[in-house]
Amino acid sequence: MSLSLVPTELLQAILVFALDDNPCPCKILCVNRRFFELGQSLLHGRLHFYSINQLSLFAAGSAPLACAPRSVAIVLAGGSGDFEVFRHLMGVLKRCQHSRRIASGEVKESPEAHSFSDSESAQVSLDSLSLRLHSHSSNPHLGYIYEALSLANPKTFVWRGPDPEHHFSTAIVPTATYHLICAISTWTVIEHITLTNMSFPSDELGVNTPFSRDAPLLPPLPSLRTLYIGQATLLPPSSVAAMLARPGQDALECVRLVDTYRHSIWGNRIRLRDVEDAVGQLRTIGAEQRAEALRRVRRVVSCEKKTERTQGGDNGDVVGILT
Repeated sequence: MSLSLVPTELLQAILVFALDDNPCPCKILCVNRRFFELGQSLLHGRLHFYSINQLSLFAAGSAPLACAPRSVAIVLAGGSGDFEVFRHLMGVLKRCQHSRRIASGEVKESPEAHSFSDSESAQVSLDSLSLRLHSHSSNPHLGYIYEALSLANPKTFVWRGPDPEHHFSTAIVPTATYHLICAISTWTVIEHITLTNMSFPSDELGVNTPFSRDAPLLPPLPSLRTLYIGQATLLPPSSVAAMLARPGQDALECVRLVDTYRHSIWGNRIRLRDVEDAVGQLRTIGAEQRAEALRRVRRVVSCEKKTERTQGGDNGDVVGILT
């Protein structure tokens, strides 16, 4: 059967399968003109990067994209480290901004790379933004996390560690968490957030940080529907309680805390009763607000044990819901 007779919808499905995880998608696009036109739109609509080199090359380009990206994903195998990965992501999103302005006629196409204007401040609307990589406490450029992520405005955001799920590791270090939460505060349409393998800034050890035990876990996000936090340390239950006690987040339906710890992984996992007790200790709300916050915690929060370990901590608990 000639490829010219294959329905467009079927050919698009085939190209999606062929392009996913392909280290050299240009070979597929070079098959013929139809492959190029359909494939380029699929690639630009779903930007996937599997190496620092791919990120930096795309960020350095200046040609307009075939279409506005709907999703951006960065997956670095084995968590391969690069202290400027978020600077490259910032370049990727700025290129998306510039391409959008060209498509709308706001600016003319420029053949020069790095010709992006500082005035291109509109966030890039995305269905999803997904990261699977490590941050590093020794990285002097963690401020790029805010600079890059605040350029996007995703509906779904995921940042997971690159290690296997049974391997407990910290991919999002406390300073990275700080910059991440600052960036999240700029998102106006976020509905789903998944964060794993992370450690929170904490004042329980006497560290000077803007994230105190009584501060809400996340900034006000009226559109947020679900929050998943897994394999997290130094997470104060009171910050979860304060977030749910705050008005204006009526869309929030589910908060899952999976293998999360108030201190280190050698202590006990956070249980539902820890968050309930924290509601009773909040100093900024009255009795009526406290009762409503407690009802909301019981309706929305789920604390779970997922990953067993060989020894230590609460190893005797069964896998599942922790009440």
